[in-house]
Amino acid sequence: MILPWLKKQVYLYRTDKTAKGVFGVMVMDNQAIALTCEDPWNDNKTGVSCVPEGSYECVPHFGAKYKNVWRLENVQGRSAILIHNGNTHENTRGCILVGNKFGILAGTPGILNSKKTLDKLRGQLPSKFTIHITSLIN
Repeated sequence: MILPWLKKQVYLYRTDKTAKGVFGVMVMDNQAIALTCEDPWNDNKTGVSCVPEGSYECVPHFGAKYKNVWRLENVQGRSAILIHNGNTHENTRGCILVGNKFGILAGTPGILNSKKTLDKLRGQLPSKFTIHITSLIN
């Protein structure tokens, strides 16, 4: 059992929002470890909205499509929210995508080098951690 005060703390700071995505930076130990892309806010609707601001426990997830990723627990009104690879809001389905650069893909804002970044996070993040999501924009 991991004592709550010893669990690794990760922060997702949302820094930009457009009609085609919400973008941010993931921080651990005061260092940026990834950039993020989520769906725009859509009243917390399943599969089409970014995650509400708050703190969530992240646990290992090994599904049919996404293996060796993390799942956010106890998101009110939602389930199966993952941290995984992908490039634009069209790949999110309500999840959090990770990458290491912002870019434009076929005219859509997104993040780049997602698979490489996810592989890097697998070596940096513990199997369980707490993520604190907050917006630095209105």
